[in-house]
Amino acid sequence: MSTSATDDLSARSAECTLAAQAGYQDLHQDCRQTDDIPLPHGGGIVLVARCTCPCHTYIATEA
Repeated sequence: MSTSATDDLSARSAECTLAAQAGYQDLHQDCRQTDDIPLPHGGGIVLVARCTCPCHTYIATEA
């Protein structure tokens, strides 16, 4: 899997980071970090950001 200049590897989930390695591609389906998790009463502060891996369909449909 190649990475583009806009793909921030530090924002990927652990599953998708490992899935970028040869032999682990099937781990993309185990990624559960598909939504931003806001900090309760945080005024929009994101506690856990969603995974930015291009394998997720929501990345392609948001642009």
